[in-house]
Amino acid sequence: MAKYILLILISSFSLFATPKETIQEEEIFVGDTVHYQLELTEGVESDLQMEEGDFYEDSTMPSFKIFNIKKDNTKLSATILFYKPGNFILPISWKENGEEKNSTKTIKVKSQLLGSETDIEDSEPPINFSGPYLFRLLLVLLITAINLYLLYALYLYWKSKPKVVDALWEKQPVLQETTKRLHVIETYLESESIYEKELAFKISEYAKEVYSKRLEKNFLGNTDSEFLAELFDRTHIDESILRNLRIFFRNTKYDNNQTKLEKEEARSVWEKIKKDMEL
Repeated sequence: MAKYILLILISSFSLFATPKETIQEEEIFVGDTVHYQLELTEGVESDLQMEEGDFYEDSTMPSFKIFNIKKDNTKLSATILFYKPGNFILPISWKENGEEKNSTKTIKVKSQLLGSETDIEDSEPPINFSGPYLFRLLLVLLITAINLYLLYALYLYWKSKPKVVDALWEKQPVLQETTKRLHVIETYLESESIYEKELAFKISEYAKEVYSKRLEKNFLGNTDSEFLAELFDRTHIDESILRNLRIFFRNTKYDNNQTKLEKEEARSVWEKIKKDMEL
């Protein structure tokens, strides 16, 4: 019999148990950050729902903001920032025995203003000129015009003054490395003796310098095979072109190649590679 009574008491307690809503702060003012917590009864209430963001009572200014929500099956905590004074009920809901329930806890928010503050005083009227107004205005305009003329005269004098260059510290313009390597190739193509092996080295170095700038990666220390593999991965140059270039560089640079080229033949080799590699 005692077991049945105990069971009835436990069931009654669960049936009439209500969620526990708590606010850590005792007094709340506009601008305060409030820490809210809700604890549900295990097995009775579930499906906690609470949205983050600003909440409006009208269309002008939000009344409060909910953020930093943390929850599990039976507990929820959140942080609230109030923008207005008044009495507020938070938009939180849960399921209790299959029925949707809402919060009933009223949060009272006070204002720091006491109502006895005085209105902002009007600014004093602008200071009046003493003496004839028109004469003083003309004097100010004349002084301004003289100052502008002096500044303009100083500017013209400074601009016309010759600049002295100190040859000891003046920084000389430096040609880009790609321009220098291109000049080396063009000069070599005009020489009397042009060797295929030497030309291949110069073209390879120039191509690596160009693509180091374009792809923002240093290829100067790469082998020709590594360099061309990078071009295959990172450019739209046709695979057959890159394969022929790999064979050309390998046969001309690393074999015992002593082949001499005529100027027209050397120029043809250079123009073809320049076109194929889009140099």
